[in-house]
Amino acid sequence: MAAPEFNYTDSDATGLAQAIKDKVLSPREAVDEAFTAIARVNPQLNAVICEMRDAADEQLHQLAAQSPQDQGALFGVPTLLKDDCPSYASAPMSYGCRAADGNVPERDHELVTRYRAAGLVIIGKTNLPEFSCNIATEPSLHGATLNPWDVSKSIGGSSGGAAAAVAARMVPVAYGNDGAGSIRIPAVCSGLFGLRPSRGRVPCGPVSTENWGGLVSHHVLTRSVRDSALLLDLTDAPEQGALYSAPAKTGTFMQAVNQTPRKLRIGLWQKTGLETPVEQAVLEALHKTADMCAALGHEIVEITPDYDAQALSDAFTRLVATYTAMEVDDLARDFDKPINSDFFEPSNLGLAEYGRSLSGLDILRARNQVNATARSFGRMFSTVDVVLSPVLPCLPFDKGTLNVRSNDWKHFARQFMELTMFTHPVNAAGAPAMSVPLLQTAENTPLGMQFIAANGKEETLLTLAAQLERAYPWDSRRPAICA
Repeated sequence: MAAPEFNYTDSDATGLAQAIKDKVLSPREAVDEAFTAIARVNPQLNAVICEMRDAADEQLHQLAAQSPQDQGALFGVPTLLKDDCPSYASAPMSYGCRAADGNVPERDHELVTRYRAAGLVIIGKTNLPEFSCNIATEPSLHGATLNPWDVSKSIGGSSGGAAAAVAARMVPVAYGNDGAGSIRIPAVCSGLFGLRPSRGRVPCGPVSTENWGGLVSHHVLTRSVRDSALLLDLTDAPEQGALYSAPAKTGTFMQAVNQTPRKLRIGLWQKTGLETPVEQAVLEALHKTADMCAALGHEIVEITPDYDAQALSDAFTRLVATYTAMEVDDLARDFDKPINSDFFEPSNLGLAEYGRSLSGLDILRARNQVNATARSFGRMFSTVDVVLSPVLPCLPFDKGTLNVRSNDWKHFARQFMELTMFTHPVNAAGAPAMSVPLLQTAENTPLGMQFIAANGKEETLLTLAAQLERAYPWDSRRPAICA
């Protein structure tokens, strides 16, 4: 096991990689530490649904054969994949769906290839809602993932298993994806740093050309800003055949973390055009976060994004319903399963039925509405450098709030859009955004806020995040359930 002076659960991925490089511990010892941490707390949380011990052994043997000059920047660091988009050849991948239980893909996702080139050791899969189509992680297939801070509260979704695993110190970093807030919302519910990159920054192939019509971005959940920056450097490169790519960075994202930001003009966004009110505690935290930024020398101005929130919500629902219909129909065909609630969540069956009812014109109009929001957000950044807003309009909501087993899919879809009122417009815009865990309530509930930048401006966000992390550090906080 690791040397006694090194504490695995205290270390982020960057620090763990340095400890391995310094021979404080070996890659195998780091992986053993991760499996020990999973054994210690996962039975209480249900975050990891599949341990890949044989695959981890194979990867460790391959790493052992590498010469020092070929070792990646995260050589020997254990990580977890979400059980959907990033396929790992020969490892089960269910999409959180009972119809696909037992599915084993035949090829690696491009991100898996890049993770392994970076030296990461993929040791398992994390829980998720069916098709990642929820901002809570309570699927029928594997059951709910619990929040290590408060098991009565949602861990968020769809990357909820990843968030619980990182927050509880099972691994220092885990993959997530974000189609309407699915990195940022679990991050805010679990006290983590969660960056959703610009559209096209991180690859989504080779099987997919885009996910949810370009609404989804891929990245990780981390405890430190530097881990997020390093992973983005290691995965940011054009992908052959991709429909689009993000603007090229000017340096490295790790260099951005080590810089001091110039004085930024930060727009304060506290109300959308949807009727859902923002809870007072969230508004107070928003203004406190603005004060923290002002204390660091940044200028705070009020701002209201110019877009039709209800029209976007309707368009977003149409697109998600269309893709859900494709997923239900494709899995039912591929695995010879009936389309019923024995194999699919009732909420997704309702969305799928709605998606099948839409015409081509309906779908094109929905995409045009989404694209109009992208233009609007682009214009907003001609007057501000960064936008500050809540992630959720409420504190982390109760487990069971979003009921995928209800036949009332319209109520589910309305809840989904209202709770993502500050996050899904960012996905429509294809812009980068991050959830930064600066605050906690008196009851120790994590309370982060969202920062948004213009397309391609991850460097601006990471430089600001690192400044905030230095001034108001958060990593010493521990959830109630922790390895």
